[in-house]
Amino acid sequence: MRTIYLDGQYIKVSAQIIDAFAPGVFKAKGVFETMLGLDGVVSDVDLHISRLRQGLKILSIKPPPIDRSIFRVLVSRNKLRSARVRLMVWKAGQEIHLMAAALPYKIPHKESYRVCLIKTDRAANRRLANVKSLDYEMFAGAYTKAQNKGFDEALLLNRRGFIFESSRANIFWIKDKVLYTSPLSSGCLNGITRQQVIRQAGHLGISVKEKNLTPDLLKAADAAFLTNSLMGIKPIDIRSIGSLSID
Repeated sequence: MRTIYLDGQYIKVSAQIIDAFAPGVFKAKGVFETMLGLDGVVSDVDLHISRLRQGLKILSIKPPPIDRSIFRVLVSRNKLRSARVRLMVWKAGQEIHLMAAALPYKIPHKESYRVCLIKTDRAANRRLANVKSLDYEMFAGAYTKAQNKGFDEALLLNRRGFIFESSRANIFWIKDKVLYTSPLSSGCLNGITRQQVIRQAGHLGISVKEKNLTPDLLKAADAAFLTNSLMGIKPIDIRSIGSLSID
């Protein structure tokens, strides 16, 4: 049994109940955020809550009040040193619900990720950049498909054939000493770590440009990496990207 926070109360539930709330499984109109908890400290809480509220506004859902202490309490009560902390808000009928959970998380230590390409029906639309929607089935399905084929991640192509992100992360690539990332207009999420990488690169005097990414451009890159709030920054093995394709 694990402790979760649901609509103002801490309750104990089974692993099956938590699994039923997973984005892509749980069917509801709403948004979610995923944060990293290490040694009792949950990272970038304010940034995640801010993006969650932006997403709710786009979906015309009134943001509920959020007590920031609940994440620390959940990590403590579940006795986790390394945690994947999930926050969800959704609307059912006229009621708005909030759920938070802290789950065990093992930080990956692979030197690089093997990736495949998966075509999606994702629109190239900037409006999607701040909506981390519970309608997550496409992303969860792509990740599962990639894992079942022996890959670490799936790079997702939008309707126009551009790689907008991976199933769980944003993508950056380097060519001729310039750092590139997919534009928000491609349909990618404006990831918290994505924003931090762009900001830090600017502080270091590194040029960062947004550019639509094709598989051929990625294959020709000098290097590439994925970013999200859990994995941080993880290099991609681009040497074999041309041969890794799942339709």
